[in-house]
Amino acid sequence: MARILLVEDEPLVAHMVRRLLEKAGHQVDWAPSGQAALEKLGQAYDLVVCDLVMPGVSGLEVIRQVRAQGRTPVLALSASVSMKSQEEALAAGAQGFLGKPFESQALLAQVNRLLQEGA
Repeated sequence: MARILLVEDEPLVAHMVRRLLEKAGHQVDWAPSGQAALEKLGQAYDLVVCDLVMPGVSGLEVIRQVRAQGRTPVLALSASVSMKSQEEALAAGAQGFLGKPFESQALLAQVNRLLQEGA
């Protein structure tokens, strides 16, 4: 079981992702904003799943802060599936990128890959 921080400002998306990850056996903490995520980063997480576009503190800034604090892997989520969005997420320090909407199995595959690589 991994401890995952989910950073997502859309409650319906957050609920769906959280439920999927918990069903897969993971413990999930939800941060409904970038600011809330920054406040939780003092805790130990095995993975951060982070939306890129949020009001206030952006997902890119959250990813940069995760990178500055250590080696926790990050999976970026975004409704923008442009090459530029992917490049920005990876440049900020994400190890994976998944465009919305996504298939449940694609999310679980990315999560499992990143957890294995981070172990």
